[in-house]
Amino acid sequence: MVDTATIPIVKRAWPAMGSVVSVHVHDRFESDSERVAVDGIIDEVSAEIERLEAMFSTFRPMSIVSRIGRGDMHLLDAPREVTDVLDACAWLELASSGAFSAWRGDRLDPAGFVKGWAVERASRLLDRAGLRHWMVSLGGDMQFGDPPDEGWRVGLADPLVPGRVARGLTVGRGAVATSGTAARGLHIDDPRTGRAATAWASVTVVGPSLTWADAFATTAFVLGAEGPAWVENFPGHAVIAIDRDGRIVG
Repeated sequence: MVDTATIPIVKRAWPAMGSVVSVHVHDRFESDSERVAVDGIIDEVSAEIERLEAMFSTFRPMSIVSRIGRGDMHLLDAPREVTDVLDACAWLELASSGAFSAWRGDRLDPAGFVKGWAVERASRLLDRAGLRHWMVSLGGDMQFGDPPDEGWRVGLADPLVPGRVARGLTVGRGAVATSGTAARGLHIDDPRTGRAATAWASVTVVGPSLTWADAFATTAFVLGAEGPAWVENFPGHAVIAIDRDGRIVG
């Protein structure tokens, strides 16, 4: 969660991708018309996330990913976004020795990569519009623009005690992503075994890009004890992991 002591000038939220997207914009505006224009930009962010969800959702039978998974569409006929995502997933599977995969058994499901990637991609619309001080969140995974003061204040939820903050962070432009058991229990499967990963209660990754912070958090959660060190091989990334006894590493 983000400290809301500084009330954003514009704040919007809506359901997407099985969770809630939230956009905060802290820029100061000279007129009401500038503020109204920001609502239009956020509409574009919403439309982009919806477009990507329609392309990648495994819950929509006619999504591109569902059609590829059934064999109704060849990957070479898919939009560039799909081939880019699946190429990235294939690289991550190789880099993690199989701890990450876009496949669940025989079912194509790149959700572990797509959510962070989609939010980061949509958030670029805010930068392109000239906004500076903004945050876009999906289910608690956050991509930040420049902070409005000394930094964005983020509270990491305690995965073992509902409503408790395990640790506070102050971050600048970049991303924070957490994979864990707080919201959905043991739901992250190890592709190598087909069983739920159980070593950690949560893994949080801080880095420049939500695409990779989110994917690395999921991968580190599956990797278990070696996960934090694996993430820290990638420059600019830091890890905070909480084990199932509540001990914090990082």
